[in-house]
Amino acid sequence: MDVKLESLIEKIRKDGVEEAQKTATEIIDKAQQKATSIINQANTESDAIVKQAEAQAQKLKSNTENSLKQAARDLVLALREQINKLFDKILKRKISEELSPEYLKELILSLVSKWSPKDGEVIEVLVAKNEQKKLVDLIFSQIKKEARDRIELKVSGAVSKGFRIGIKGDAAYYDFTDESILESLKVFLNPAISAMLDSSNG
Repeated sequence: MDVKLESLIEKIRKDGVEEAQKTATEIIDKAQQKATSIINQANTESDAIVKQAEAQAQKLKSNTENSLKQAARDLVLALREQINKLFDKILKRKISEELSPEYLKELILSLVSKWSPKDGEVIEVLVAKNEQKKLVDLIFSQIKKEARDRIELKVSGAVSKGFRIGIKGDAAYYDFTDESILESLKVFLNPAISAMLDSSNG
């Protein structure tokens, strides 16, 4: 009886240990599989996060570079505009200084002497209000009386410095105002300024 009991106990113990070991092995295997799955998933998610972060960083870098390039272009354009305005202002002032009444008188007399108006035509000179009297005195004091009858100096609100000249009653005038001279010079000078700015920027 005792032998049988001991044998039974041993069998139960042995079966229990084996079952426990088997169960423990299964649990460990499942735990390892789960851990491996979790690690793999974590690695996959980590790679995805890294790739997304890299893509966002690249996009941010690209956007920043484009913004900086655009800002640089805008700055150059604004600088060019300011320099052109400053240059125009200085040039206009210098032109106005050169267009003194004495110089205008010489220029008007030179044009009139080379002009051959038809009979009855009067050469009309449009001048600024503040220069009309002086120009009349300067010009008419140096030309013969018969020549005075074919020249007329009139005030024009459109002229601040310089003059316009043409046949009275005709819509066409030759423009020698500071504005017109400035526009003519800008055609040649502004491209040169822009080229200098482009050269400095490059």
